[in-house]
Amino acid sequence: MKKKAILLMTFLTIVGVHHKLIAQNKNIEITYKRNSDKSVDISYTKELPGSYYLRLNFPILENCYPSEFEGVIKSSSGRLIELQPINKEQHVNFSYKYSFLRGVPNPKVDSLFNYTIPFKKGKKIKVQEASNLGEKYFGSEKPSNWKSYIVYTKSADTIHCMRKGIVVKITNKHKSDILFEKSYTSKRNSIIVEHSDGTYASYTGLKKNSFFVKLGQTVYPQTKIGIIEKFNKQNYRLSFAIYYLINANLESSKKQNLKNNKSQNEFLTPYFVTENGIDKLKSGKEHTVTFNKTILFEELTRREKRKQKKNPNIYD
Repeated sequence: MKKKAILLMTFLTIVGVHHKLIAQNKNIEITYKRNSDKSVDISYTKELPGSYYLRLNFPILENCYPSEFEGVIKSSSGRLIELQPINKEQHVNFSYKYSFLRGVPNPKVDSLFNYTIPFKKGKKIKVQEASNLGEKYFGSEKPSNWKSYIVYTKSADTIHCMRKGIVVKITNKHKSDILFEKSYTSKRNSIIVEHSDGTYASYTGLKKNSFFVKLGQTVYPQTKIGIIEKFNKQNYRLSFAIYYLINANLESSKKQNLKNNKSQNEFLTPYFVTENGIDKLKSGKEHTVTFNKTILFEELTRREKRKQKKNPNIYD
């Protein structure tokens, strides 16, 4: 008799894709420089690619008018703020603290954008809508407009990108365990891609060390990103979703538990290019993956278009 195992490993995964508060690691570091005119330049360096919402304030600030920084940083480094002394003969004395999370709060989302289904052109797939496990098992509030998709396949298919973007996170540490039949496990490899309108695409269920892309790489519709991982003995499973940051409260995640958690993300029900035209995916319906150059060119820059004309397969 097969055993059913539901492995609820981490709360962050249970409630959906979560913009984890990561001020405690070294992704973003704050530095300062004292200038000859007694002013102080506060700067940052950022190791990981993508957009981050950052808040910097000063618990102690002397000989300077009240100052703080709150905004989105995208570059790998830059200046955040300059502290000017009130008394030009004395130094500015200060202490600072900061916190940050991935994303652009309440971005101008292109809700009508046409995505490609994340499999090879010509592949027939059947999509299922995923339930929210936080709501189902713990009674927590379901993320706004929750929408996540699941595709089961019988073969180790290659997963393709749905839209042009930048790879901002790769999880590549889990090895599939198919000894037990399971309904859910958080131990799955994944990729997150940031799009130009502030949305993110998550692709979960990739085989360890099967990735074709690297952190910081620009990817395009139908770019190969990895091989789907075996989920149970009889099938492979991919989960994917489109979402964006709506709540930039850096303190809220510290006070949450399994019961009262509220997602900081809102999910999108995107339009996809299908064999029958532009449509939203419906649970249980079979689709044939469609792709053409018009879809590819939708977000290409002029320079990228020139490169594609010289080398038609450059973005495959």
